[in-house]
Amino acid sequence: MQIERVKESTLGSIDFEKLDFGKIFTDHMLICDFDGESWGEFHIEPLKPIAMHPASSVLHYGQAIFEGLKAYKNDENQINIFRLQSNIIRFNESALRMQMPSIDPEKSLLAIKEFVGLEKDFIPTKDQGSLYLRPFMISTDHTLKALSSKTFRFMVIACPVGFYYDKPLNIFLEQTHRRAARGGVGFAKAAGNYAASFYPTELARDKGYDQILWTDITNGCTLEELGSANFFYVKEDVVHTPEIHDSILKGITRDSVIQLAKAKGLDVIEGSTSAADFKKDLAEGNIECMFATGTAAAITYVNSITIGSDAFEVDSNHYQPILDLKEDLDSVKFLKNKEFEHWNVVVD
Repeated sequence: MQIERVKESTLGSIDFEKLDFGKIFTDHMLICDFDGESWGEFHIEPLKPIAMHPASSVLHYGQAIFEGLKAYKNDENQINIFRLQSNIIRFNESALRMQMPSIDPEKSLLAIKEFVGLEKDFIPTKDQGSLYLRPFMISTDHTLKALSSKTFRFMVIACPVGFYYDKPLNIFLEQTHRRAARGGVGFAKAAGNYAASFYPTELARDKGYDQILWTDITNGCTLEELGSANFFYVKEDVVHTPEIHDSILKGITRDSVIQLAKAKGLDVIEGSTSAADFKKDLAEGNIECMFATGTAAAITYVNSITIGSDAFEVDSNHYQPILDLKEDLDSVKFLKNKEFEHWNVVVD
């Protein structure tokens, strides 16, 4: 792969004890362009602004997708990219829905692996955080016609990050606005899905909430997901999570948690829960734990939720089976778990 190295690294200016999420970047970026018929060669350049024509279709029609995943460094300085293969599969599922070209799974995996190897000194220690990787693809045709672009750019940038949430969440159950509609693009990591969520999320934050728990307002306000994470709760020692459909993102951390939970002998139900039923269980004290899962969130406890005018508290972060599950997830990420080592891409 062609690599143009940066002349002067920014590594020395980073305080790894104070890493704000998504604001500090590594020295380089990985790039590959699609010319309308085929992909070119992957190459690495110094991180810099990208030039764009004002008529670039991504600016007008939002034909853009992305992924989020992390690389970790354990105490032996071994480097692992967690579930990279799964992220590539989901990226291509998003590309198909957004009328964009798929990337070659093997070539992109090797390219991302080499990119992480180049930026390995930016990976924080386990106690400090991880290296967040952001693959994305944008349409690049210069036209104002409302048509799918023919040309595209795939890129990967990276950020050393700390921990996204440093305390349990206080959330609000949303029953007015909708994150995504059935039959739409809610299952894809399409850029516009997130832009559309910002307004109601900001309304909730203005009232003191950390996140929204979205619901399907057309179907009895059944529980869906948080703004940037999947949602779980435990009732009578059974782990529950909303079933996947086309308005819920198929979370990779969600899938990891489900598989790890089943391996521990925990019962897991993927199903449909109405806001009314969930509120009833909360009021009766049947909910033992609530938590969110995602690349950024990992496993983050939810200690309070407001439904309508009623607030409920759950002592989620002291529920031992999920505390143990969090340790199990970390054991895979940091190469201590042999049973699930097939999830890992180890960087030499």
